[in-house]
Amino acid sequence: MLHKLSILLEWIRPAGITFVFFFAEYFNTDAISKFHILGPLVVIVVSGTVAFESLILGEVGSEKIGYTPNRPYQIQSGLNNLATAVTALLVFLMRWGIYADATIVVAMLLFFSFSAVNHAATAVREKNFKPVNLLRPLMALLLVGVLLPPMIKALAQ
Repeated sequence: MLHKLSILLEWIRPAGITFVFFFAEYFNTDAISKFHILGPLVVIVVSGTVAFESLILGEVGSEKIGYTPNRPYQIQSGLNNLATAVTALLVFLMRWGIYADATIVVAMLLFFSFSAVNHAATAVREKNFKPVNLLRPLMALLLVGVLLPPMIKALAQ
């Protein structure tokens, strides 16, 4: 059951990003309003699901990626992602402005970009060719591609 839930999260993330993207496009006309929805809500979806997986599905999540379970590190990493998701929620609900929106997005993009390099390195160094491990760098590129252009457009206004 936990294994299936862990696999389901791999589909929830891109589905959630797609939903938020279309929601932002549908309900807003200016770049700043679109990014205010898109940025923080994508951070909540991605960092929130990663936090859930790290904190609740720990060993199953490690197995899926091809990593050796390390509960203290997974808990620490999960709490970091939870802090990022909660901060994004505060930024969104309290409307702290475009710079707060951009800051939380950049923090998440940097974390997942650095993490992507780590996943690619383990693929090469440890021959960890599990599909989920190999998808992590692609997902990081997708996040950058989805979030960076609207962020730059919003900040330019």
